Amino acid sequence: MSIWSGLTLVVRKAADAGHAYAMAMLGILLTKQGKKAEAEQWYRKAADAGQPNATYNLGVVLAEQGKKAEAEQWYRKAADAGHAKAMFNLGVLLAEQGKKAEAEWWYRNAADAPPDL
Repeated sequence: MSIWSGLTLVVRKAADAGHAYAMAMLGILLTKQGKKAEAEQWYRKAADAGQPNATYNLGVVLAEQGKKAEAEQWYRKAADAGHAKAMFNLGVLLAEQGKKAEAEWWYRNAADAPPDL
């Protein structure tokens, strides 16, 4: 058993027990293992439970799939919760839509936000 497999097994137990942070961590571990579809499911569960890092990561996954409108919704939720990377990525999406003023507002907020944990 590889270290990733063992770690994934332990984190999965906590995620299955309903721990939102473990759900988010499981999403990260699955992403590292190339299991993106399953990772997305866990990010979504954790995001629905209010976990900001998972909310941001779900936005990233959706943006990579070209689902920009849905990614924007999740970035907004994470940004509203104070997630600096989500603020920045939201700014990028808004700039791509030509919404320069709102994009700049999010860029400035991202610059002023404390680092994400």
